[in-house]
Amino acid sequence: MTVWITSYAAARRHGVYAIARTPPKMLRPAGTGVVAMVGQFPWGPDTAVTTPTGTKQMVDMFAPPGMSHTATGYLALLGKAYPTLRIVRAVSTTAAAATCALTTAGPVTQLIVTMKYKGLIGNSIVVTVGSATDGDANHCDITVSITGASGTTTETYANVDNTAATFVPPDVSNSLLVASIARNGANQLRPTSATYTPTGGIDGVIAASDYVGTPGAGNLGLALLEGDKSIRHVFVDDCGSTLRAAVNAGVVAHAILCGDRLGYINGDSGLTAAQTVTNVGTFTRSERVVYCAPWAYIYDDITGAQQLVSPSPFGASVCSQLSPSTSPAWKDGEVGAMLGAIVRLETDFGASIPDLTDAGIMCLERETDGSYRFEAGVNTYAVTDPSKKNITRTRIGDYIAISFVDSVRTMVDAPNVDVNQISLVGALEDLLDTLVANQIKDPNHYPYIKAYTIDPLASVNSTATLAQGDFTIPVEVQCGSNMERIFLSIMFGESVTVTVS
Repeated sequence: MTVWITSYAAARRHGVYAIARTPPKMLRPAGTGVVAMVGQFPWGPDTAVTTPTGTKQMVDMFAPPGMSHTATGYLALLGKAYPTLRIVRAVSTTAAAATCALTTAGPVTQLIVTMKYKGLIGNSIVVTVGSATDGDANHCDITVSITGASGTTTETYANVDNTAATFVPPDVSNSLLVASIARNGANQLRPTSATYTPTGGIDGVIAASDYVGTPGAGNLGLALLEGDKSIRHVFVDDCGSTLRAAVNAGVVAHAILCGDRLGYINGDSGLTAAQTVTNVGTFTRSERVVYCAPWAYIYDDITGAQQLVSPSPFGASVCSQLSPSTSPAWKDGEVGAMLGAIVRLETDFGASIPDLTDAGIMCLERETDGSYRFEAGVNTYAVTDPSKKNITRTRIGDYIAISFVDSVRTMVDAPNVDVNQISLVGALEDLLDTLVANQIKDPNHYPYIKAYTIDPLASVNSTATLAQGDFTIPVEVQCGSNMERIFLSIMFGESVTVTVS
């Protein structure tokens, strides 16, 4: 059920809805920092949304020591912060997990080790059968490991007994590398002590559909994120120039379909300013779409080599760490720290930056102190309607609407009478009063609004509409603006007369 509707007729289900009105005009606050990304990793679950509890768990799941740390998904997260992160691994539908046959002479397969996730890297894992820790000649220890520039991951399963009438598989529930160790049919011999190599791991060829999925089906990529109403920001990694147009279109469509989040996109690397302006115009413009440019270099975390990365993850990272009413273009050092991983920009758009801003592009630029900021926090709708160009307008609107919709769900289908109507109005007033107060308390870090007014309920609620089960709270909200330009109006010269007060 969508949050925003454009007409009363669209409200076909019993629920709480937000209606945008023109001209622009204590609940549980909606979270503003939940970010979701779809990207390519060497390892990790597919067709699933995961929420790592921290950086270590994320690395262990998607790129454990021994595996590549330069996959596009990993680089999209490297050097950035996300308060809460959901990850969907983009995997080809033809990808397969590697398996390893542990054999006796013949060879005759006794045990089959299946790697935990799909991917070619599974073939690089080494499985070793050795003497059992308990000294029993019928038992064996099975060690599974992978080594690479990023380190080594090793797991040992001790005292595995394949000679018993009933095989008890090792517990691999906490394994980073192994999905299962199973007996092969009725074979009951101890496998020969040796080093074995898995086979059958396949990456396949990633398609745009692996990123996007089928809208409404919840099957792959972005489609897996549709049911999570806590998400406020969505982006993908560097999917490659061949797929980019289709994947970008998928991000745009996803953000518009869900109606409660921002989607971040970017063009190919190497585009000039003029080409970037042309490229943003090829996608549906929306208040919910943020187009970022240019690409940037960061250091990888293994060799320290400079890696070229797409800019949209930076946009999502900064926005997710700021209050919804604070622009990602805030020039404070606090935002500079969020972009501190940037070594240099692929292209310095320089004097062309105003043209990009006018085109609805959120452009990275280098400050005089060598740090980096976004020039303007604009969405792609800037060209269509400049009054709706600011990301902060969309985000604070979502913040208010979603907070209200989520918090008063329990009132749906309650008696449509004065006492319940007054309760709803009071709850909304509590939220909005807090937001108004925040402009004095700390508007840089707390969501705020300038002012609001709730119009007379009778102006939009007639006896007929109340009788048919509708109740509307007409509220007008004045959002805060950003100090985009600061002027020093100075008069100076030998002929100036200064009056001392």
